[in-house]
Amino acid sequence: MADVFFKRTTLNELLKKPDILLTFLDKSKLSLKLKKRDFLGIKIHFGEEGNKSYLNPKIIKPLIKYLKRQTKPFFFDTNTLYRGQRMNSIDHLVLASQHGFHSLGIPVMVADGLKGNDYVELEIDEHHFDKCFITALWKDVDFILCLSHFTLHMLTGFGAAIKNLGMGLASKRGKLAQHCEVSPRINEAKCVGCGLCAASCPAQCIEKRDSFYTILNERCIGCAQCINVCPQDAIKIIWSNEYNLLQEKMVEYAYAATKNKPCAYFNFCIFITKECDCMNKEKEGFVEDLGVFFSYDPVAIDKASIDLLIQREKKDILKEIHPEVDYTHQFRYAQEIGLGSTDYNLIEF
Repeated sequence: MADVFFKRTTLNELLKKPDILLTFLDKSKLSLKLKKRDFLGIKIHFGEEGNKSYLNPKIIKPLIKYLKRQTKPFFFDTNTLYRGQRMNSIDHLVLASQHGFHSLGIPVMVADGLKGNDYVELEIDEHHFDKCFITALWKDVDFILCLSHFTLHMLTGFGAAIKNLGMGLASKRGKLAQHCEVSPRINEAKCVGCGLCAASCPAQCIEKRDSFYTILNERCIGCAQCINVCPQDAIKIIWSNEYNLLQEKMVEYAYAATKNKPCAYFNFCIFITKECDCMNKEKEGFVEDLGVFFSYDPVAIDKASIDLLIQREKKDILKEIHPEVDYTHQFRYAQEIGLGSTDYNLIEF
């Protein structure tokens, strides 16, 4: 049974008294698990352009100051599969700076390379994947600290520690493997026949047909390089709408990311929105702030976050907002493959 530490608080209180987070370090004995000069990767979401609900860097400033005293901490995230400000490292890092993450005095990195193609292959031999394509930085980081903003999500029901691991540490190839049931497709109406996609394809699976190009599904390895280089936005992703399947794949990637790698997790159940921080628009929280959670178990911390939210609201708001998604499926599958436990010991202080 995993310990989950919990402090009831609000965004406004955290902005005024960010030292609150330091109390978790004493309660959880995190400092005893960190070794001097560890390369400490702090996995965080920098927010999308136009989005204001991402974690405010001001509330984690004392935490970062503390971690700097004994480790070598740095922020990191990975590039997105979809088009936007976070699709490549240059625009992604500019956005992180605009959102204030460079102000905390530690490096800010995008962990899967300039275009999201740098990864390591981790063998897991699970139901959906024999191996996962995890961000290349994973192999060199000594300890991962996940700082997750708890939100609802239209595909997985919610996003917190498990999603921050499974989607957040996957390279573009890994993200495509989770989201897509078939290879990307080229929109003939948008294709101008420039051939950049074919020239960049490592599997040589893109061929010219008449005046446009097409992707041969049987050869495609799902690297998403063609999506990166197309200047016409002509290459479409066929998103999977099989919610349980997506959750299982996400859980397997989270399992790969934590395999033989020490990790710890903060869930910030504040400014809770109906959709994730990837949305490029300003959103409002739709329920009152709940507080902050900490654990060494990604399944236990997510389960506790939801349990207390449902208890406080006296209804299951996740099912109310996204009734088509059975978010509990990811818990069952995560426990089945050994990612973590749904049984936890809540320590409120």
